[in-house]
Amino acid sequence: MSDAPTTTEIPQDARDRAKELGWEEGLIELAMSSGHTLQEVWQALRGGVDGATAKRFLAGGGQMVRPDFNWMRVPTEWGIRARASDKEMGLTIGDLNVGTYGDIPDVWHNRSEIARGSYPAAVVEDMGYTIFDKALVWADCVVPLYEVAIRDRWISSTDLRWASLETLPDEIEKAVCQLMTEQSDRAYFEGALLSGWLPEISYGFLEIKLFLSTVIYDLARHAEAFRKRALANGGGLGLQAPTDYSRVAREARTYPELACILFVQDSMLLTLFKNGDKFAQNQVERDLYAYCARDRQRLMDYHIERLRHFLFKVPDRREEQNLYLGKAEGRIVKEWKDPVVNEPLAVLLGGGKDKIEAGQAKLQELRKLQVEGYVEDLKKATFFRTHLNARMQEILA
Repeated sequence: MSDAPTTTEIPQDARDRAKELGWEEGLIELAMSSGHTLQEVWQALRGGVDGATAKRFLAGGGQMVRPDFNWMRVPTEWGIRARASDKEMGLTIGDLNVGTYGDIPDVWHNRSEIARGSYPAAVVEDMGYTIFDKALVWADCVVPLYEVAIRDRWISSTDLRWASLETLPDEIEKAVCQLMTEQSDRAYFEGALLSGWLPEISYGFLEIKLFLSTVIYDLARHAEAFRKRALANGGGLGLQAPTDYSRVAREARTYPELACILFVQDSMLLTLFKNGDKFAQNQVERDLYAYCARDRQRLMDYHIERLRHFLFKVPDRREEQNLYLGKAEGRIVKEWKDPVVNEPLAVLLGGGKDKIEAGQAKLQELRKLQVEGYVEDLKKATFFRTHLNARMQEILA
C-alpha cells in the first residue's frame, strides 16, 4: 500500500457519517493514505463500522478484525420448512408464502429493493419505485399462473413444424404475411410497454413482478413466431400495422389506465387466436394460434382478476374505468375498419380476393364473437359497460 497522502476530496456527508460513528478527526485521511479507496471507506461507513473498530483495523496494518456475525442475529422468522403442496408442480412460489413471509400488505412502504420478509438495513436508498398500493396491480391468480407459465413455455423454432409448410397461392401468402406482420408488431409493442412498467412496481409485490416477466417473455416469443411465419414460406413482411391503439396505450399515465386499455385488445386477440382454425392455412399456423391463445388466456385471467380486485378495494374509481375502456374501444373499432387490418383476414376467411365479400361476412361473425367475449370478460371482472362503443353495439345487434 502506498504511504503517499491522498488528494481525493472527501465528501462532507462521509465526514458527517464518520462523526456519527465516532471516527476520530483524520481517520478517513489515514485510511486513504494507507491505500484504501474512498469507496472502501464508504462501505465501512454504510456498514456501521464504529470509530474504535476502524482505528484497530488500521493500526493492525489493515488486517481483518474478528467478525461479530451480526447478520446471524437478524430478527426474521426462523425454522421455516417450505413444502410442495402439489407434487406434480413441485415447490412453487405459492408454497413459500408461509408465516410472515406470506404477508403481502395492502401498502408496501419500503422504497428499496428489499426482499419481502428480510430484515431492512439501517440506511437504504430510494430505488425509484412508484407503485406501492397493492390494489393497483394485484391479483391472487398470478401466483399459480406464474408456475403454469414457466411449465407450459414453448419454443417456436422446434415446436412448430416449419418444414411442413407448403407453397400457397400468392394472394393467400400475402394475406397471411400481412396478418403476421400486424400480430408481430402488436406483440412486440405490448411486451416493450409492460417492460417499461415492471420497474415501477415495488418489490413487496414480487409475485406480480415474476408473472409479468413471463407475460413479457411470452409476447417476445409471439413477436418472434409471427415474424418467422411471415418469412418462412416464400413471402415477407407486409405493411406496418395501424398505431392508433398503440399510441393510446403508450399515453397511459397510471397502471390501472394501462391495464384497462390492454384489457380491451388482449380480450379481442384471445378470441381471434382461439378461432385461428377459421383462417389458418396449414398446421403450422393452427399450432401457432393455439400456443398464442394458451398464453393469452393466462394474461386475460390476470386482467379479469386484477380489475375485480381493484374495483372491490377502490369502488369509488369504478366510473373512471369507463373512460379508459371507452378510449380503447374507440381505437379498436377504428383499426378494424383499416384495410390493412380487415382485408387480409377477409381474404383468408373467404379463400381469396375474388371471395372477399363472403370473407367480410365471416369477418363480421368473428368480430361479433370478439365483442361478445370482451363483454363477457368484463362481466367476470364484475364490470358492466355503461356506454359500450356504438360501433361495437352495432356489431352485437
